[in-house]
Amino acid sequence: MTMLTDLEVRKAIQRAKRDGKDAYLSENNDVRGTGRLRVRARPSGQAIYYFRYAGSNGERGLIRIGTYSEDGKNGLTLKAARRKAQALSDRYQDGARDLGERIAHEEAEERNRITRAKREREEAERQAVAGTLRALLTGYTNHLEAQGKRTSGRDAHNLFRLNIYEALSHVAERRACEITREDVSAMLAGLIDRGAGRTASKMRSYMRAAFAAALGAGSDPTVPQALHGFNIGTNPVAAVPAKALAKFNLARERTLSEPELRAFMVEVDKLPVSASREALVLSLHLGGQRPTQLLRLAPEHVDMHAKEITLFDPKGARAQPRAHTLPLTDRAGEIVARLLANHADRAAKADDADDAAKPAMPWVFTDTGRAAVRADGLSHMVNDISKAMLKAGTARAPFELCDIRRTCETMLAKMGVSKDVRARILSHGIGGVQDRHYDMHDYADEKRAALEAWEATLVEIQAGTKRGGKVVKMHARA
Repeated sequence: MTMLTDLEVRKAIQRAKRDGKDAYLSENNDVRGTGRLRVRARPSGQAIYYFRYAGSNGERGLIRIGTYSEDGKNGLTLKAARRKAQALSDRYQDGARDLGERIAHEEAEERNRITRAKREREEAERQAVAGTLRALLTGYTNHLEAQGKRTSGRDAHNLFRLNIYEALSHVAERRACEITREDVSAMLAGLIDRGAGRTASKMRSYMRAAFAAALGAGSDPTVPQALHGFNIGTNPVAAVPAKALAKFNLARERTLSEPELRAFMVEVDKLPVSASREALVLSLHLGGQRPTQLLRLAPEHVDMHAKEITLFDPKGARAQPRAHTLPLTDRAGEIVARLLANHADRAAKADDADDAAKPAMPWVFTDTGRAAVRADGLSHMVNDISKAMLKAGTARAPFELCDIRRTCETMLAKMGVSKDVRARILSHGIGGVQDRHYDMHDYADEKRAALEAWEATLVEIQAGTKRGGKVVKMHARA
């Protein structure tokens, strides 16, 4: 048997470099049908090991074994390569005549096995995370925001974050399909025990909707992928009766009297000029619009020629926000005109600034041009005004931002504005079959008449000249 030496390999490498072409060496054990070790020296100075054999069709085949390294640090020594060649020879002699194809097939199968194992491991890891209660609730809050229900989405997220993700992290990481009604009941009981009954009621409502969305995901193509794959068979939250929490859902009844409303408007006028103050005044002059909807007003939804603005109401189960058009009275129009002028000034300045590539905020209610006014900011302003009025003796009890909206509707009703027209002004209670399919009247004239009368009433209240309970009859057109 002729065995190669390191000296022979080095000489072959030198020859390849000198001649500029490959040089070959082979070991010969003088036995046919066993294959042999072959070395290919390259002009680059590299030498490669192969196992050479004859296939079943008589054609020669080569299987790469590795790279030559005399000391074995950067490849295989002759001794190590010889062992690998012997292993291939043994398989060849055992009947694997088309050894190269057999090995290529085995390597492909091994790659596929590794790929499958990796995919299964990643899927298991994804399921371990995606199947948790946290993942379900997060998917639901993201779904709310994607539908344009940003306020509800943020409200639900904050409730879940404080009362489940942080307070009950061990429950948040459990699989959603393992959550029972007893688990839900215990979560709500913990909130009630510490005096947060209203929070418990709201959290039950959001959790019930989240589980319902995941439960119906298999048959509803509009449900996002993040709410699929939880393997939920029942809604554990629905099994916890809402009746027990009804006492925590008492509706607020606080309304401001005319003197209180006058004092409120005086306090608002004392505030520094800002988009937030303009939002409070405009909401009031438009009959008590929801701040979250009003604050999303964009310039393209203002028609100063027609003297109207369009808000978008995402409340309820509707998939797309409903357009809510409101006429602008004189004072409301002046406010909107100022906001649009400020927006245009900011846009012009941005064109000349170094960061002109950054687009200006699309909302008209912004003090910086980079961030929209938030509804919670208005809530804080109203709370501060409430405290100031209590201290000054101009308010009989505390009040909140939502109480201003209730005050507006109460006073509109006292003025004789019909329930139908009030609903059109305030965008509530008009999602039924009759309104969606049969009543196509836009109520534009009725809304304008009502808001003009309301603005006149506000002017009288603020001036302190309003007397008595003058009734202005404004009913929907038959």
